[in-house]
Amino acid sequence: MSTVQVVIAAILVIADLLVCTVIGIRTRGNAASADDYFIGGKKTGVVLLFLTAWASFSGSGNFIGQAGRGAMEGISAYWLWLGEGFLGGIIMGYLLAPWLARFKYLSMPHFVSGYLFGGDRYIRRVGGIAALMPNVVWPGAQIMGVSYVLEQVFGIDYRIACLVCGIVFIFYTVSGGLEAVIYADAVHGTIQMIFAVVVIYFGLKTFHFDVGFLREGVMAVDPAKWDLFVGKPFAILTSFLTGLVGAISNPIFWNRAFAAKDVKTAKQAYGVTFFMNIILVFLMIAIGIASLMYTDSGDRALVWMILNKMPPICGIILAESVLAACMSCADTHLNCAAANIVSDIMDPDGKLDGWTSVRYARIATLVAGVVALLASIVGDFIYALGTYGYTVCGGVLIPMFVVGLIYRDRKSETFRSRLSVSAGRVGVTCGLAAALAFELIPSWKNIFGGGVIPAIVVTVLCTVIPNYFFHDQTWKG
Repeated sequence: MSTVQVVIAAILVIADLLVCTVIGIRTRGNAASADDYFIGGKKTGVVLLFLTAWASFSGSGNFIGQAGRGAMEGISAYWLWLGEGFLGGIIMGYLLAPWLARFKYLSMPHFVSGYLFGGDRYIRRVGGIAALMPNVVWPGAQIMGVSYVLEQVFGIDYRIACLVCGIVFIFYTVSGGLEAVIYADAVHGTIQMIFAVVVIYFGLKTFHFDVGFLREGVMAVDPAKWDLFVGKPFAILTSFLTGLVGAISNPIFWNRAFAAKDVKTAKQAYGVTFFMNIILVFLMIAIGIASLMYTDSGDRALVWMILNKMPPICGIILAESVLAACMSCADTHLNCAAANIVSDIMDPDGKLDGWTSVRYARIATLVAGVVALLASIVGDFIYALGTYGYTVCGGVLIPMFVVGLIYRDRKSETFRSRLSVSAGRVGVTCGLAAALAFELIPSWKNIFGGGVIPAIVVTVLCTVIPNYFFHDQTWKG
Protein backbone atom coordinates (compact mmCIF):
# COMPACT_ATOMS: atom_id res chain seq x y z
CA MET A 1 0.00 0.00 0.00
CA SER A 2 1.16 3.52 -0.75
CA THR A 3 1.63 6.16 1.94
CA VAL A 4 -1.58 7.93 0.88
CA GLN A 5 -3.56 4.69 1.11
CA VAL A 6 -2.17 3.95 4.57
CA VAL A 7 -3.08 7.45 5.75
CA ILE A 8 -6.66 7.09 4.47
CA ALA A 9 -6.97 3.70 6.15
CA ALA A 10 -5.66 5.18 9.41
CA ILE A 11 -8.18 8.04 9.27
CA LEU A 12 -11.04 5.56 8.86
CA VAL A 13 -9.85 3.46 11.81
CA ILE A 14 -9.37 6.48 14.08
CA ALA A 15 -12.81 7.82 13.11
CA ASP A 16 -14.40 4.48 14.02
CA LEU A 17 -12.67 4.37 17.41
CA LEU A 18 -13.80 7.94 18.11
CA VAL A 19 -17.42 7.18 17.14
CA CYS A 20 -17.45 4.15 19.47
CA THR A 21 -16.01 6.26 22.28
CA VAL A 22 -18.73 8.89 21.78
CA ILE A 23 -21.40 6.18 21.81
CA GLY A 24 -20.03 4.97 25.15
CA ILE A 25 -20.13 8.50 26.58
CA ARG A 26 -23.65 9.25 25.28
CA THR A 27 -25.17 5.99 26.60
CA ARG A 28 -23.40 6.01 29.94
CA GLY A 29 -25.90 5.90 32.78
CA ASN A 30 -28.92 5.04 30.61
CA ALA A 31 -29.23 1.49 31.97
CA ALA A 32 -31.14 1.44 35.26
CA SER A 33 -31.51 -2.33 35.67
CA ALA A 34 -30.08 -5.68 34.64
CA ASP A 35 -32.79 -5.94 31.97
CA ASP A 36 -31.67 -2.64 30.46
CA TYR A 37 -27.97 -3.48 30.62
CA PHE A 38 -28.13 -7.02 29.24
CA ILE A 39 -31.15 -7.18 26.88
CA GLY A 40 -31.84 -3.49 26.26
CA GLY A 41 -35.21 -3.63 28.02
CA LYS A 42 -36.44 -6.12 25.37
CA LYS A 43 -37.51 -3.40 22.95
CA THR A 44 -35.18 -3.84 19.95
CA GLY A 45 -36.98 -3.51 16.59
CA VAL A 46 -36.39 -5.26 13.25
CA VAL A 47 -33.86 -2.89 11.67
CA LEU A 48 -31.63 -2.50 14.72
CA LEU A 49 -31.94 -6.20 15.56
CA PHE A 50 -30.90 -7.16 12.04
CA LEU A 51 -27.91 -4.79 12.04
CA THR A 52 -26.71 -5.79 15.51
CA ALA A 53 -27.29 -9.49 14.80
CA TRP A 54 -25.46 -9.35 11.47
CA ALA A 55 -22.61 -7.33 12.96
CA SER A 56 -22.32 -9.48 16.08
CA PHE A 57 -22.49 -12.82 14.28
CA SER A 58 -19.98 -11.88 11.56
CA GLY A 59 -16.80 -11.05 13.43
CA SER A 60 -13.21 -11.96 12.72
CA GLY A 61 -14.14 -15.63 13.06
CA ASN A 62 -16.40 -15.55 10.00
CA PHE A 63 -14.05 -13.33 7.99
CA ILE A 64 -10.40 -13.92 8.87
CA GLY A 65 -10.83 -17.06 10.99
CA GLN A 66 -12.87 -19.08 8.47
CA ALA A 67 -10.60 -18.10 5.59
CA GLY A 68 -7.67 -19.09 7.79
CA ARG A 69 -9.24 -22.49 8.43
CA GLY A 70 -9.68 -22.95 4.68
CA ALA A 71 -5.97 -22.20 4.18
CA MET A 72 -4.87 -24.54 6.98
CA GLU A 73 -7.30 -27.44 6.47
CA GLY A 74 -8.43 -27.24 2.84
CA ILE A 75 -11.94 -28.41 1.98
CA SER A 76 -12.14 -30.46 5.19
CA ALA A 77 -12.73 -27.07 6.85
CA TYR A 78 -16.29 -27.39 5.56
CA TRP A 79 -17.13 -30.00 8.22
CA LEU A 80 -17.27 -27.29 10.87
CA TRP A 81 -19.27 -25.08 8.47
CA LEU A 82 -21.79 -27.87 7.85
CA GLY A 83 -22.39 -28.12 11.59
CA GLU A 84 -22.07 -24.46 12.56
CA GLY A 85 -22.91 -22.30 9.58
CA PHE A 86 -25.38 -24.50 7.70
CA LEU A 87 -27.33 -26.85 10.00
CA GLY A 88 -26.72 -24.84 13.16
CA GLY A 89 -27.64 -21.64 11.31
CA ILE A 90 -30.92 -23.10 10.06
CA ILE A 91 -31.90 -24.43 13.49
CA MET A 92 -31.01 -21.25 15.37
CA GLY A 93 -32.04 -18.69 12.77
CA TYR A 94 -35.34 -20.15 11.62
CA LEU A 95 -36.56 -22.31 14.51
CA LEU A 96 -35.00 -21.57 17.87
CA ALA A 97 -34.51 -17.78 17.84
CA PRO A 98 -38.15 -16.90 16.99
CA TRP A 99 -39.31 -19.25 19.75
CA LEU A 100 -36.87 -17.80 22.29
CA ALA A 101 -38.11 -14.29 21.50
CA ARG A 102 -41.31 -15.19 23.39
CA PHE A 103 -39.36 -15.08 26.65
CA LYS A 104 -37.61 -12.44 28.73
CA TYR A 105 -34.49 -14.10 30.09
CA LEU A 106 -31.03 -12.55 30.49
CA SER A 107 -28.94 -15.50 29.27
CA MET A 108 -29.00 -19.11 28.13
CA PRO A 109 -28.24 -20.50 31.65
CA HIS A 110 -31.07 -18.29 32.96
CA PHE A 111 -33.46 -19.89 30.47
CA VAL A 112 -32.29 -23.50 31.03
CA SER A 113 -32.47 -23.21 34.79
CA GLY A 114 -35.59 -21.04 34.95
CA TYR A 115 -37.72 -22.65 32.24
CA LEU A 116 -36.71 -26.28 32.69
CA PHE A 117 -35.32 -26.75 36.20
CA GLY A 118 -37.48 -24.58 38.42
CA GLY A 119 -34.98 -21.72 38.66
CA ASP A 120 -32.40 -23.86 40.47
CA ARG A 121 -29.48 -21.66 41.54
CA TYR A 122 -26.80 -24.35 41.29
CA ILE A 123 -27.69 -25.31 37.70
CA ARG A 124 -27.77 -21.67 36.71
CA ARG A 125 -24.40 -20.96 38.30
CA VAL A 126 -22.62 -23.94 36.74
CA GLY A 127 -24.36 -23.23 33.44
CA GLY A 128 -23.14 -19.65 33.77
CA ILE A 129 -19.56 -20.90 34.08
CA ALA A 130 -20.00 -23.01 30.92
CA ALA A 131 -21.52 -20.12 28.96
CA LEU A 132 -18.83 -17.78 30.24
CA MET A 133 -16.16 -19.71 28.32
CA PRO A 134 -17.09 -18.60 24.77
CA ASN A 135 -18.08 -15.16 26.02
CA VAL A 136 -14.58 -14.58 27.37
CA VAL A 137 -12.48 -16.27 24.68
CA TRP A 138 -14.36 -14.96 21.62
CA PRO A 139 -13.61 -11.29 22.36
CA GLY A 140 -9.96 -12.33 22.54
CA ALA A 141 -10.30 -14.04 19.16
CA GLN A 142 -11.82 -10.89 17.67
CA ILE A 143 -8.97 -8.73 18.94
CA MET A 144 -6.54 -11.26 17.45
CA GLY A 145 -8.22 -10.75 14.08
CA VAL A 146 -8.08 -6.97 14.03
CA SER A 147 -4.51 -6.99 15.38
CA TYR A 148 -3.39 -9.16 12.45
CA VAL A 149 -4.64 -6.44 10.14
CA LEU A 150 -3.32 -3.41 12.02
CA GLU A 151 0.07 -5.07 12.30
CA GLN A 152 0.33 -5.71 8.55
CA VAL A 153 -1.29 -2.50 7.29
CA PHE A 154 0.31 -0.02 9.69
CA GLY A 155 3.31 -1.94 11.00
CA ILE A 156 1.97 -1.63 14.56
CA ASP A 157 3.24 -4.09 17.13
CA TYR A 158 0.66 -6.86 17.59
CA ARG A 159 0.41 -6.34 21.35
CA ILE A 160 -0.09 -2.58 21.02
CA ALA A 161 -2.88 -3.16 18.50
CA CYS A 162 -4.55 -5.56 20.93
CA LEU A 163 -4.39 -3.03 23.76
CA VAL A 164 -5.68 -0.04 21.78
CA CYS A 165 -8.67 -1.83 20.28
CA GLY A 166 -9.35 -3.68 23.50
CA ILE A 167 -9.47 -0.51 25.58
CA VAL A 168 -11.98 1.14 23.23
CA PHE A 169 -14.44 -1.74 22.97
CA ILE A 170 -14.22 -2.40 26.70
CA PHE A 171 -14.92 1.29 27.41
CA TYR A 172 -18.14 1.67 25.44
CA THR A 173 -19.41 -1.80 26.40
CA VAL A 174 -18.84 -1.06 30.08
CA SER A 175 -20.40 2.39 29.77
CA GLY A 176 -23.69 1.75 28.01
CA GLY A 177 -24.30 -2.00 28.14
CA LEU A 178 -26.41 -3.46 25.36
CA GLU A 179 -27.69 -0.04 24.24
CA ALA A 180 -24.14 1.10 23.43
CA VAL A 181 -23.39 -2.24 21.80
CA ILE A 182 -26.45 -2.07 19.54
CA TYR A 183 -25.73 1.46 18.32
CA ALA A 184 -22.08 0.59 17.65
CA ASP A 185 -23.21 -2.56 15.85
CA ALA A 186 -25.58 -0.57 13.64
CA VAL A 187 -22.60 1.40 12.35
CA HIS A 188 -20.35 -1.65 12.09
CA GLY A 189 -22.98 -3.87 10.48
CA THR A 190 -23.37 -1.45 7.58
CA ILE A 191 -19.59 -1.32 7.07
CA GLN A 192 -19.35 -5.12 7.17
CA MET A 193 -21.94 -5.61 4.45
CA ILE A 194 -20.00 -3.37 2.07
CA PHE A 195 -16.74 -5.11 2.97
CA ALA A 196 -18.22 -8.60 2.52
CA VAL A 197 -19.52 -7.85 -0.99
CA VAL A 198 -16.26 -6.29 -2.17
CA VAL A 199 -13.93 -8.93 -0.70
CA ILE A 200 -16.04 -11.89 -1.81
CA TYR A 201 -16.18 -10.60 -5.38
CA PHE A 202 -12.45 -10.02 -5.71
CA GLY A 203 -11.67 -13.13 -3.66
CA LEU A 204 -13.61 -15.39 -6.01
CA LYS A 205 -12.00 -13.59 -8.91
CA THR A 206 -8.58 -14.92 -7.78
CA PHE A 207 -9.63 -18.34 -9.11
CA HIS A 208 -11.76 -16.91 -11.93
CA PHE A 209 -15.04 -18.02 -10.28
CA ASP A 210 -14.08 -21.51 -11.51
CA VAL A 211 -14.14 -24.40 -9.01
CA GLY A 212 -12.30 -26.62 -11.50
CA PHE A 213 -9.46 -24.10 -11.73
CA LEU A 214 -9.37 -23.91 -7.92
CA ARG A 215 -9.23 -27.68 -7.59
CA GLU A 216 -6.36 -28.03 -10.04
CA GLY A 217 -4.39 -25.25 -8.35
CA VAL A 218 -4.82 -26.68 -4.86
CA MET A 219 -4.07 -30.24 -5.99
CA ALA A 220 -0.81 -29.02 -7.50
CA VAL A 221 0.22 -27.57 -4.14
CA ASP A 222 -1.10 -30.20 -1.73
CA PRO A 223 -3.59 -32.93 -2.81
CA ALA A 224 -4.53 -33.58 0.83
CA LYS A 225 -6.07 -30.11 0.98
CA TRP A 226 -8.68 -31.22 -1.57
CA ASP A 227 -9.66 -34.33 0.41
CA LEU A 228 -12.85 -33.88 2.41
CA PHE A 229 -12.19 -37.05 4.42
CA VAL A 230 -8.50 -36.48 5.17
CA GLY A 231 -9.15 -36.45 8.93
CA LYS A 232 -9.92 -39.36 11.21
CA PRO A 233 -13.65 -40.22 11.59
CA PHE A 234 -13.76 -39.04 15.21
CA ALA A 235 -11.99 -35.80 14.27
CA ILE A 236 -14.51 -35.17 11.48
CA LEU A 237 -17.47 -35.92 13.79
CA THR A 238 -15.97 -33.72 16.50
CA SER A 239 -15.55 -30.85 14.07
CA PHE A 240 -19.14 -31.17 12.86
CA LEU A 241 -20.63 -31.49 16.35
CA THR A 242 -18.50 -28.69 17.76
CA GLY A 243 -19.83 -26.39 15.07
CA LEU A 244 -23.42 -27.58 15.53
CA VAL A 245 -23.66 -27.26 19.31
CA GLY A 246 -21.56 -24.10 19.11
CA ALA A 247 -24.02 -22.38 16.78
CA ILE A 248 -27.07 -23.50 18.72
CA SER A 249 -25.58 -22.56 22.09
CA ASN A 250 -23.72 -19.40 21.05
CA PRO A 251 -24.68 -17.01 23.87
CA ILE A 252 -24.94 -13.96 21.61
CA PHE A 253 -27.55 -15.70 19.43
CA TRP A 254 -29.69 -16.31 22.54
CA ASN A 255 -29.04 -12.80 23.86
CA ARG A 256 -30.27 -11.12 20.69
CA ALA A 257 -33.37 -13.34 20.62
CA PHE A 258 -34.24 -12.34 24.19
CA ALA A 259 -33.61 -8.66 23.27
CA ALA A 260 -36.10 -8.76 20.35
CA LYS A 261 -39.32 -6.95 21.15
CA ASP A 262 -41.48 -9.80 19.79
CA VAL A 263 -41.47 -13.06 17.83
CA LYS A 264 -42.16 -11.41 14.46
CA THR A 265 -39.15 -9.14 14.91
CA ALA A 266 -36.84 -12.07 15.68
CA LYS A 267 -38.19 -14.12 12.78
CA GLN A 268 -37.58 -11.36 10.23
CA ALA A 269 -34.20 -10.18 11.52
CA TYR A 270 -32.74 -13.65 12.15
CA GLY A 271 -34.05 -15.05 8.88
CA VAL A 272 -32.15 -12.52 6.77
CA THR A 273 -29.08 -12.57 9.01
CA PHE A 274 -28.55 -16.32 8.93
CA PHE A 275 -29.25 -16.61 5.21
CA MET A 276 -26.47 -14.09 4.58
CA ASN A 277 -24.21 -15.70 7.17
CA ILE A 278 -24.46 -19.21 5.69
CA ILE A 279 -23.37 -17.91 2.28
CA LEU A 280 -20.68 -15.61 3.71
CA VAL A 281 -18.86 -18.34 5.62
CA PHE A 282 -19.02 -20.81 2.73
CA LEU A 283 -17.38 -18.30 0.40
CA MET A 284 -14.80 -17.12 2.95
CA ILE A 285 -13.55 -20.69 3.35
CA ALA A 286 -13.29 -20.96 -0.44
CA ILE A 287 -11.18 -17.79 -0.56
CA GLY A 288 -8.93 -19.21 2.15
CA ILE A 289 -8.50 -22.41 0.14
CA ALA A 290 -7.66 -20.33 -2.94
CA SER A 291 -4.84 -18.65 -0.99
CA LEU A 292 -2.96 -21.97 -1.03
CA MET A 293 -2.14 -21.30 -4.69
CA TYR A 294 -0.30 -18.11 -3.75
CA THR A 295 0.92 -18.17 -0.15
CA ASP A 296 1.35 -20.18 3.02
CA SER A 297 -0.05 -17.56 5.41
CA GLY A 298 -2.28 -19.86 7.45
CA ASP A 299 -4.60 -18.00 9.81
CA ARG A 300 -3.67 -14.69 8.13
CA ALA A 301 -4.50 -15.87 4.60
CA LEU A 302 -7.37 -13.44 4.00
CA VAL A 303 -5.29 -10.44 5.05
CA TRP A 304 -2.50 -11.54 2.68
CA MET A 305 -4.95 -12.05 -0.19
CA ILE A 306 -6.51 -8.61 0.26
CA LEU A 307 -3.16 -6.83 0.40
CA ASN A 308 -1.53 -8.79 -2.42
CA LYS A 309 -4.22 -10.11 -4.77
CA MET A 310 -7.00 -7.54 -4.66
CA PRO A 311 -7.29 -3.91 -5.87
CA PRO A 312 -5.92 -1.11 -3.62
CA ILE A 313 -9.43 -0.09 -2.53
CA CYS A 314 -9.71 -3.43 -0.69
CA GLY A 315 -6.53 -2.69 1.21
CA ILE A 316 -7.73 0.80 2.11
CA ILE A 317 -11.00 -0.44 3.63
CA LEU A 318 -9.43 -3.60 5.08
CA ALA A 319 -8.37 -2.21 8.44
CA GLU A 320 -11.62 -0.34 9.09
CA SER A 321 -13.83 -3.20 7.90
CA VAL A 322 -12.07 -5.85 9.98
CA LEU A 323 -12.09 -3.47 12.95
CA ALA A 324 -15.87 -3.13 12.53
CA ALA A 325 -16.32 -6.90 12.28
CA CYS A 326 -14.16 -7.64 15.29
CA MET A 327 -15.44 -4.91 17.59
CA SER A 328 -19.09 -5.74 16.93
CA CYS A 329 -18.62 -9.39 17.86
CA ALA A 330 -16.29 -8.69 20.79
CA ASP A 331 -18.58 -6.16 22.47
CA THR A 332 -21.58 -8.49 22.31
CA HIS A 333 -19.73 -11.42 23.86
CA LEU A 334 -18.34 -9.12 26.53
CA ASN A 335 -21.84 -7.94 27.43
CA CYS A 336 -23.00 -11.57 27.62
CA ALA A 337 -20.00 -12.45 29.79
CA ALA A 338 -21.04 -9.79 32.28
CA ALA A 339 -24.54 -11.30 32.32
CA ASN A 340 -23.05 -14.71 33.13
CA ILE A 341 -20.89 -13.30 35.92
CA VAL A 342 -23.47 -11.03 37.58
CA SER A 343 -26.87 -12.55 36.85
CA ASP A 344 -26.01 -16.25 36.54
CA ILE A 345 -23.12 -16.74 38.97
CA MET A 346 -23.25 -13.89 41.52
CA ASP A 347 -26.97 -13.12 41.76
CA PRO A 348 -29.12 -15.93 40.29
CA ASP A 349 -32.04 -14.97 42.57
CA GLY A 350 -32.10 -11.39 41.30
CA LYS A 351 -31.86 -9.88 44.78
CA LEU A 352 -29.64 -6.95 43.75
CA ASP A 353 -31.46 -3.68 43.12
CA GLY A 354 -31.28 -2.09 39.67
CA TRP A 355 -28.39 0.33 40.15
CA THR A 356 -26.34 -2.16 42.16
CA SER A 357 -26.70 -4.83 39.47
CA VAL A 358 -25.64 -2.31 36.80
CA ARG A 359 -22.59 -1.30 38.86
CA TYR A 360 -21.54 -4.93 39.27
CA ALA A 361 -22.24 -5.53 35.58
CA ARG A 362 -19.81 -2.79 34.63
CA ILE A 363 -17.14 -4.24 36.90
CA ALA A 364 -17.73 -7.71 35.47
CA THR A 365 -17.50 -6.36 31.91
CA LEU A 366 -14.18 -4.76 32.72
CA VAL A 367 -12.78 -7.94 34.28
CA ALA A 368 -13.98 -10.11 31.36
CA GLY A 369 -12.45 -7.61 28.95
CA VAL A 370 -9.06 -7.84 30.60
CA VAL A 371 -9.19 -11.65 30.44
CA ALA A 372 -10.15 -11.43 26.75
CA LEU A 373 -7.18 -9.17 26.06
CA LEU A 374 -4.83 -11.67 27.67
CA ALA A 375 -6.41 -14.47 25.60
CA SER A 376 -5.83 -12.47 22.41
CA ILE A 377 -2.14 -12.17 23.18
CA VAL A 378 -1.47 -15.82 24.09
CA GLY A 379 -3.96 -17.63 21.78
CA ASP A 380 -2.59 -19.87 19.01
CA PHE A 381 -5.05 -18.84 16.30
CA ILE A 382 -8.54 -17.40 16.08
CA TYR A 383 -10.60 -20.59 15.93
CA ALA A 384 -8.44 -22.28 18.57
CA LEU A 385 -10.05 -19.89 21.04
CA GLY A 386 -13.52 -20.00 19.49
CA THR A 387 -13.95 -23.77 19.29
CA TYR A 388 -12.73 -24.17 22.87
CA GLY A 389 -15.57 -21.94 24.04
CA TYR A 390 -18.02 -23.77 21.78
CA THR A 391 -17.03 -27.12 23.24
CA VAL A 392 -17.50 -26.16 26.88
CA CYS A 393 -20.72 -24.20 26.43
CA GLY A 394 -22.41 -26.20 23.68
CA GLY A 395 -21.30 -29.61 24.92
CA VAL A 396 -22.96 -29.00 28.28
CA LEU A 397 -25.88 -26.59 27.91
CA ILE A 398 -27.34 -27.89 24.65
CA PRO A 399 -27.75 -31.47 26.00
CA MET A 400 -29.31 -30.00 29.16
CA PHE A 401 -31.69 -27.97 27.01
CA VAL A 402 -32.64 -30.85 24.69
CA VAL A 403 -33.07 -33.45 27.44
CA GLY A 404 -35.10 -30.94 29.46
CA LEU A 405 -37.46 -30.39 26.52
CA ILE A 406 -37.82 -34.13 25.90
CA TYR A 407 -38.85 -34.60 29.53
CA ARG A 408 -41.12 -31.55 29.53
CA ASP A 409 -44.49 -31.69 31.23
CA ARG A 410 -46.85 -31.71 28.25
CA LYS A 411 -49.89 -31.05 30.46
CA SER A 412 -48.45 -27.81 31.76
CA GLU A 413 -48.93 -24.59 29.80
CA THR A 414 -45.37 -23.59 30.74
CA PHE A 415 -43.95 -26.95 29.54
CA ARG A 416 -41.45 -27.16 32.37
CA SER A 417 -39.34 -30.29 32.56
CA ARG A 418 -40.19 -33.19 34.85
CA LEU A 419 -36.50 -33.92 35.32
CA SER A 420 -35.20 -34.06 38.86
CA VAL A 421 -33.32 -30.94 39.91
CA SER A 422 -30.72 -33.15 41.60
CA ALA A 423 -30.25 -35.11 38.36
CA GLY A 424 -29.80 -31.82 36.51
CA ARG A 425 -27.13 -30.77 38.99
CA VAL A 426 -25.24 -34.02 38.48
CA GLY A 427 -25.50 -33.75 34.69
CA VAL A 428 -24.32 -30.14 34.37
CA THR A 429 -21.42 -30.72 36.78
CA CYS A 430 -20.16 -33.93 35.18
CA GLY A 431 -20.63 -32.53 31.67
CA LEU A 432 -18.57 -29.45 32.46
CA ALA A 433 -15.82 -31.60 34.01
CA ALA A 434 -15.75 -33.89 30.94
CA ALA A 435 -15.61 -30.96 28.51
CA LEU A 436 -12.67 -29.38 30.32
CA ALA A 437 -10.80 -32.66 30.81
CA PHE A 438 -11.00 -33.74 27.15
CA GLU A 439 -10.04 -30.25 26.00
CA LEU A 440 -7.16 -29.52 28.37
CA ILE A 441 -5.48 -32.92 28.87
CA PRO A 442 -3.52 -33.59 25.62
CA SER A 443 -3.62 -37.39 25.81
CA TRP A 444 -7.37 -37.34 26.40
CA LYS A 445 -7.98 -34.75 23.69
CA ASN A 446 -6.29 -36.99 21.13
CA ILE A 447 -8.90 -39.70 21.71
CA PHE A 448 -11.85 -37.80 20.25
CA GLY A 449 -10.12 -34.77 18.77
CA GLY A 450 -11.67 -32.55 21.43
CA GLY A 451 -14.13 -32.51 24.30
CA VAL A 452 -17.48 -32.04 22.60
CA ILE A 453 -18.38 -35.76 22.19
CA PRO A 454 -17.47 -36.70 25.79
CA ALA A 455 -19.25 -33.58 27.08
CA ILE A 456 -22.48 -34.42 25.25
CA VAL A 457 -22.45 -38.11 26.23
CA VAL A 458 -21.55 -37.48 29.88
CA THR A 459 -24.08 -34.65 30.28
CA VAL A 460 -26.92 -36.75 28.86
CA LEU A 461 -26.10 -39.95 30.78
CA CYS A 462 -25.42 -38.15 34.05
CA THR A 463 -28.75 -36.34 33.78
CA VAL A 464 -30.99 -39.16 32.59
CA ILE A 465 -29.66 -42.05 34.72
CA PRO A 466 -29.73 -40.23 38.11
CA ASN A 467 -33.24 -39.04 37.24
CA TYR A 468 -34.47 -42.57 37.98
CA PHE A 469 -33.03 -42.42 41.49
CA PHE A 470 -33.84 -38.85 42.57
CA HIS A 471 -37.48 -37.91 43.10
CA ASP A 472 -37.43 -34.14 43.52
CA GLN A 473 -38.89 -32.41 40.47
CA THR A 474 -38.86 -28.93 38.96
CA TRP A 475 -42.57 -28.83 38.27
CA LYS A 476 -45.51 -30.34 40.06
CA GLY A 477 -48.48 -30.31 37.73
